[in-house]
Amino acid sequence: MSLDEVFGQAWSRKHDNPMVPKVPIAPRTIYPTGLADLIHICTTRPPDQRLHAAGSHWALSEAAISDHTFINTHDPSGLHPAMGRTLYDVIPNCMNNAFISELAKRKVKPFDTQAVSENEGLYPIHIETGKRIYQAYAELDSGDTAPASLANLLADKFGNADYLGPWAFKTLGGAGGQTVFGALHTGTHGGDIHMPPIADSVMAMHLVVDGGHHFWLEPKAQRFGIEARLTDDAKLKAFYGKDEFGGPDNFTILRNDDLFNAVLVSAGRFGVVYSIVVATVRQYTLHQERRLTTWEAVKSQVKDTNSPLYTTMADPLQSRNKFLQIAISVTPHANFQLHHAAVTKRRNVPMAIVPNSIVPSGRAERIGAVINLFDPQIQGPRFTAAGASHPYKPDPDHPGAALPASFLELACSDANFIAGVVKEVMQEIKDFISSNGNDIGWGIAGVAAVGGAGLLALLAALFPFLAILAALAISIESNAAPRFGNVLDQLRVALLSDSDPQKRKAGLLIWQMIAASIFKQQQDNSDYAAISYAVMDTHDYLDLSCNVNAQSMEVFFDATDPMLTAFVDALLTFEAGQELNHGRAFVGYISLRFMGQTHALLGPQKFPVTCAVEVAGLADAVGTKELMDFAVTLALDPTFKGILHWGQRNESTRAHIEARFGDPGTNATSAMARWRDALKVLSNNGQLTGFSSAFTRRTGLEPF
Repeated sequence: MSLDEVFGQAWSRKHDNPMVPKVPIAPRTIYPTGLADLIHICTTRPPDQRLHAAGSHWALSEAAISDHTFINTHDPSGLHPAMGRTLYDVIPNCMNNAFISELAKRKVKPFDTQAVSENEGLYPIHIETGKRIYQAYAELDSGDTAPASLANLLADKFGNADYLGPWAFKTLGGAGGQTVFGALHTGTHGGDIHMPPIADSVMAMHLVVDGGHHFWLEPKAQRFGIEARLTDDAKLKAFYGKDEFGGPDNFTILRNDDLFNAVLVSAGRFGVVYSIVVATVRQYTLHQERRLTTWEAVKSQVKDTNSPLYTTMADPLQSRNKFLQIAISVTPHANFQLHHAAVTKRRNVPMAIVPNSIVPSGRAERIGAVINLFDPQIQGPRFTAAGASHPYKPDPDHPGAALPASFLELACSDANFIAGVVKEVMQEIKDFISSNGNDIGWGIAGVAAVGGAGLLALLAALFPFLAILAALAISIESNAAPRFGNVLDQLRVALLSDSDPQKRKAGLLIWQMIAASIFKQQQDNSDYAAISYAVMDTHDYLDLSCNVNAQSMEVFFDATDPMLTAFVDALLTFEAGQELNHGRAFVGYISLRFMGQTHALLGPQKFPVTCAVEVAGLADAVGTKELMDFAVTLALDPTFKGILHWGQRNESTRAHIEARFGDPGTNATSAMARWRDALKVLSNNGQLTGFSSAFTRRTGLEPF
């Protein structure tokens, strides 16, 4: 069999420094095109050449790094075709007739919090694991109208046309560039308070293990309100038992909760998952509101999941809130006492339509029109805007304009925005100086580290910084700096590194003014409604400079644990100290999102309401790495006992993982013990080691 493969090329992740590949010379990189390729790769693996699968390279951890051979299901460079088809051989052709009959009896209801529990909007789709999230939601929104689809079967044979679509994911994270499986396999989540992460929408997985044997995996009983099995054994064996897939003895069907829940989140240790069946729901609209406040004003409510912070929207007549995110400005203001914060909430509402049309708001801007019914590079239809657009923001005066989720993305998509902020700060300082300290604008008043005579004493020290700010504005507008992080680090050096105490105070004042202005302009109060993915996917796909050389970690806590807010406060205290005493500054953000509990044995969402604290910043700025290092160390401290995201910066050891998921040596029924037992079953009691890696060995993701 001829494989699409290359030897000795560099391998890197999306957010790495582009000048320094994570793996300068990858011995072998393979680009599979389907199941037969994967079986061949795993069957013919040389004993000294281990394998590991990777998707679109969005992860910031080392979970996708192989000891030797990389299996790329989606080439981020676009030079090799993705393994990204939507499949119809199993759904519907190998489905259990009883399952199909039960679907046929149902009328598909709109997706809302009631439909989540009643499962009256279920529609299974079967996709290869190299399909990106934005590609999947674009296809789902177009409806499943292929001649061989389940929707057409239900319409033609049973007279139920409800299933023709459009469809959507129940929940999503904040970016759609990952592959669907890569995201869910590492514990990626949304912020829907009582809804589990994306992994819990999976109904079945097709796994190929070391040695080439392949398994169809389902839970013992489906979790979506239908008692019948999803698939039919005889049909599955007839299709996947073909010679091209190794024959009938090379294929096994397993329906076991622990096996299924172990593979769901496992950092690629079990093998390479070829395809998944995902439960989707009827397309829906979300109303999003954002309110500017301070962290200090809301943090006391975080531990009470019944508090208004969780339950109440700004309009009390509207339905109960379902989503919660708290974005926090790491740079302080108000005499180092407060931190700006933005609280975002969402609810389901009737479909929002563009005025004078029948098109849902956000569809044209976020996925656009189909320009190629089948693009061989992505193995599906290509859309004009899917993965090629700014985030959605309804702005009739600026069609297509949108504000990204973080000020970092905002700066990258619109350099004039940051230049404008700098100019505003310059003007406020000029007014303050020219009025001899009498004209104190909101920026100075809000962040001043000194007051009264102390503030007047900064007049002379502030003046030299006007030239620095002017040069910075010119640099941004001319795009002279290679990366935005470099620009801000130059500003940090100029403002925070002077040894003269008065100049340090003046520079710190300006730095905090700029940070406060950026955060307030980007995170100010807003209300809008749009189609699901236009609200949930806030990534800027047109950014080419900022989201590189980035660092990100995410740590999970029980939302009711007081150590959650203590962790955030410790990070904010650290940042205040490094700005004030060391001339360093973190360029990034802290964000809290809340979600329900997962079935995945090693999923980080262990609690009824779990909070994920994400800390992300640009490594070009001195101060970012220092705070990130502190955050990781603090999360792993036994006092905090946070659970690190498998797909972001994760320096956990075997001991850390066992402390969080149970030590099999002392608790044979713990999540970790059951996970390792599952790995023993699917690795011939640990004899098949082809998917072991430095990461899995360090974190204890091994059978023993």
